[in-house]
Amino acid sequence: MNKYLIMAGLILCLVQPGLAQVIANRDSLALEQLFDSFFRAYVAQNPETATQLGLSRGMGYEYDRSSLDDISPAGDQANIGLLKQHLNRLNKIDRKALTPAQRLDARIFEWCLRSTLDGYKFIDQGYLVNQMTGPHFQPVNFLTGYHTIETRQDAEDYLARMEKIPLKLQQAGQRVESQDKKGIRSPVFIADMVIGTINELVSPGAEKNILYLDFAGKIKNIPGIGSSEQESLRQRAERIISEKIYPAYRKYLEQVKAVRAKSTDAAGVWNLPQGEQYYAHCLKQNTTLSLSPLEVHKMGLAEVEALQKKGRALLESLGIKEGDNYGDLVRQYWAYLDRSEIKNQIAYNASGPWKNQVIRDYQSFIDSALVKMPEAFDYLPRTKVQAQPVPEFKEQGGVTYYEPASLDGKRPGVFFVNMMNMPNKAMMRSLTYHETVPGHHYQLAVQQELGGNRMYRNLFFLTGFGEGWAMYVQELAYELGWLPDIYSRIAEVNSQLFRAVRVVLDTGIHLKQWNRGQAMAYMEQNLGWASGTEVDRYIVWPGQACSYTLGRMHIKQLREKAKEKMGPRFDLKKFHHLVLENGSMPLDILGKKVDDYIKGGI
Repeated sequence: MNKYLIMAGLILCLVQPGLAQVIANRDSLALEQLFDSFFRAYVAQNPETATQLGLSRGMGYEYDRSSLDDISPAGDQANIGLLKQHLNRLNKIDRKALTPAQRLDARIFEWCLRSTLDGYKFIDQGYLVNQMTGPHFQPVNFLTGYHTIETRQDAEDYLARMEKIPLKLQQAGQRVESQDKKGIRSPVFIADMVIGTINELVSPGAEKNILYLDFAGKIKNIPGIGSSEQESLRQRAERIISEKIYPAYRKYLEQVKAVRAKSTDAAGVWNLPQGEQYYAHCLKQNTTLSLSPLEVHKMGLAEVEALQKKGRALLESLGIKEGDNYGDLVRQYWAYLDRSEIKNQIAYNASGPWKNQVIRDYQSFIDSALVKMPEAFDYLPRTKVQAQPVPEFKEQGGVTYYEPASLDGKRPGVFFVNMMNMPNKAMMRSLTYHETVPGHHYQLAVQQELGGNRMYRNLFFLTGFGEGWAMYVQELAYELGWLPDIYSRIAEVNSQLFRAVRVVLDTGIHLKQWNRGQAMAYMEQNLGWASGTEVDRYIVWPGQACSYTLGRMHIKQLREKAKEKMGPRFDLKKFHHLVLENGSMPLDILGKKVDDYIKGGI
């Protein structure tokens, strides 16, 4: 399993300097020191994480801003040692002596340490060569997306990090060869995508490379640097790319090609050594629920059936009734939408500047959602969020996504919209609610802004909680009447259905040994469409796609349980505050928290 996927499941544990709370005793103090110690040691050891978090100079956290993460076995062992050291320290603390809030934090901290350590058991298990988070893509994404340049030193640090890309690619190549010896190879069609992306990265001249263009753009407004010094910096960047980075990429490319020659089309991790254990770990790490792969598969099938029943009722109201399967009904619905009087309502003019209009419309949906928030939420975030297009070099991944605001407040939350295909207007509101308000942006802004939180509680992201919350608020928007017409309501049901189908596909590929063609056929029958890009995502990212639907279902089940038990005392705004106030947490732990709330509120 590659390092980036492991660390995606890791809580970034911090403690706010000068935390305004009374430390009641020695164990309470030891816990706060433990949180602080872990975060400081982790960001010092993993400088890319520190930069991604937006830990700028003056915030009190020391790390080398000119370095990249060490993805060698030695780097892994250093992180494993850090995790074990802090887990041992945690086990020496008397939990009974802690405050209730500290006991909750300690449980979450322990869960994440143990889960991450479990992940290191499978460090070489997954597909390192992959189109989503592979090492060919990650350094470019990191420098262009996160390394800001405001001073001469920032520019020097950027260049120093460029200089270190060859070492990182060398470490990645060594891991690819190590996996090859164990019989762990990405499917042919995944390797081909990576090979194509690397060729695109190294084909232009250095002055047209994305790193050069990004660096040249960022140094334009550095105070005190004139045009001649800027030119000198650009020339250094050009030399690093042409003399060091391009040769390193070409060497890595040959390593990938050599392994690709031995690959097959077998797509699931069932085909890998310890595949069954690895997949069970991926499901638990991503969903944060204690469910077997077979249980997850059955839950997915049941939810697909329930959502299709809801969708059929909506489609029937438009006269769409007959079809061999739900996919047939969806295709009939598309034909219905293609009628000129309806198409003009929901489609953009392909001959006009539709991309700019899409971004403006998404921003307007964000703004209108903020106005509606008091209907179900008692806190409005100060942190801003903007809609922006996905950078062109990322478009091939086909993903629309949210990136949180930086800790120093210099970078707002950003909703990145993929412009490879023109969106349907009916689908845009649900996607806005998912990615921004009251979805990802709202959840993370609450973590960052609520003053009673320790700093680390504001910033970690557990997929089952985070994606589950985003899907939950999509459904909530439907319930609250935030979707203005039947077309947007059908789009929402089909959006939920898409995520439920993902559960079946993920478990079908990795548990049931479905091949790529079987997965595509299931999508076609149950959604009315199929996407190789989506299927390829599930292949290289096992378990992640299950977190959306399972998380939504779990949060809604907890809400309905609280409503039933508390009766007229149930308050929707208070329930939402309860879910979010302590930040992301494993869903099993959230269930215990809601149970305690119910007992105290009846």
